[in-house]
Amino acid sequence: MTSTRTEPIDTRQLAVNPMTRRRPALRIALASVAAFGLIASACGGGTDEGNGGGDKPTSDEDSSLVNAADCPVDSLEKATAPVNITVWHAWLGKTRATLEATADEFNKSQSKVHVSVESQGSYEEMQKKYTDAMATPEALPDLILSQDTTLQFMIDSGTAIPAAACIKADPKSEAIYDDMEPSVISSYSVKDVLWPAAFSVNAPALYINMAHFKAAGLDTTKLPQTLDELHAAAKKIADAKAAGVPELQGVAEPMVLRLDSAWLENWVTGAGVAMVNNDNGRSGLATKSEMDSKEVKDGFTWLKTMTDEKLLKPVPFSNTFGQLFAMALQSSSILIDTATAIPTVDAAISGTLKNEDIGAEDLGIDLSTVKVDTLQIGVGAGPGFKEAGKGQIGGAAWYIVNRDKPESIAAVWEFTKFSNDVAQQVRWTLDGGYLPVRKAARKDKALETELSTTRKGQWLAAVADGITKFDPDKPGPVIGPYNEFRDIYRNALESVTLGGKGLDETLTDSNTKFNDALAAYQKDVGG
Repeated sequence: MTSTRTEPIDTRQLAVNPMTRRRPALRIALASVAAFGLIASACGGGTDEGNGGGDKPTSDEDSSLVNAADCPVDSLEKATAPVNITVWHAWLGKTRATLEATADEFNKSQSKVHVSVESQGSYEEMQKKYTDAMATPEALPDLILSQDTTLQFMIDSGTAIPAAACIKADPKSEAIYDDMEPSVISSYSVKDVLWPAAFSVNAPALYINMAHFKAAGLDTTKLPQTLDELHAAAKKIADAKAAGVPELQGVAEPMVLRLDSAWLENWVTGAGVAMVNNDNGRSGLATKSEMDSKEVKDGFTWLKTMTDEKLLKPVPFSNTFGQLFAMALQSSSILIDTATAIPTVDAAISGTLKNEDIGAEDLGIDLSTVKVDTLQIGVGAGPGFKEAGKGQIGGAAWYIVNRDKPESIAAVWEFTKFSNDVAQQVRWTLDGGYLPVRKAARKDKALETELSTTRKGQWLAAVADGITKFDPDKPGPVIGPYNEFRDIYRNALESVTLGGKGLDETLTDSNTKFNDALAAYQKDVGG
């Protein structure tokens, strides 16, 4: 897991100027689809991110430079009073409640540490607050649960202590990380240095309307595995509607998709193709785009073809809930979205979803009036070019923040180890919707029973089993200007599917803009 180091990692504070976006205001037009539509928000957002840079990227370090002294895990023993630590997050509803329950249980389990959990709004808002606080370390949290796309930012900020240093300082903990899915460890490692201490993992999931599939003569026990199979299924639904099948007359477009580059990234990564140079940003700072690949063009071509044939309803990224409305209203039959929504979708259909589970009370909505119990949903792993369940790790990563307080660092380390316990991993899966990252958790009897016997469990299992197929040698990109990257390619997806722009022209222009963003970031960090 770790190697020796002869000098400490540079943890200087760096000035960062991330681009941020404002989450669009929530407009719930139909009470009958409110619960389904709020799922993305309740799960803390699946694909928004921040980014930044500084004077000199510490990612130029490697595993031989990991110093156990950077993570003083024994300092807690010297504390004469309980150590208070603060956790920042950007979650709502059931996910937020799961984090709070984990913190409460940890606080009750011992007397040396007290964890306070603080919501910071959206991921963008949290990233802005974090960046602003970097000039005043005492204003920083002790632990931040940051978007998966911020790995390069956290490294370059100089504010994060790599988990590899803590593992080296606490050799017994190595067994925990050896038990984790290799693809998770590799996803958050740069030059063999693991940075986050814990993980909240999600992945793309395929949601289908089973009643529509059956009406179209499709097999609901064998969900589409590839983009070609998705195209064929959508075409069959459209043809069945045209033939007058009553159950399909309300279908506008067979498939709906919010235009997020995250889906494209998963397809490309699943094919083992890099998006930036320097081993996809793993062996050095990414400085050049490799988005001119055949696979990127194939992804855009598939989306354009589906749209042109009126098999796909493309939803602009700014429309947070449009794709969920389409599924709840049954005007579409197929959706790709994150797996984190599964417990909330299941509760909504079961009629057990409470106002507080998704923050509905803040929006003036009473879930007792919401009815989506007639939906028959099936869930599978997200399809790819050649097979389902191949892609890159998404979700949030738990970074230990260096506030120059050894006892706080040690306290955070204890809390992250607690959160990595099998029992907490099971809780995160069943209640929070995040996938188990430890093999021992996946084999837990209670979780196995849930995953094999209940609707929610079987849905979760379909995606959880998929991440075991992720290639740890091809974990996806590490990009400094990840925010700009996704802005560029979200705009490109909209231009091709909604704006009628030419494919080749759009891809060339996007690649140029991405290279410009990489160059600007490199200049900012002095790389």
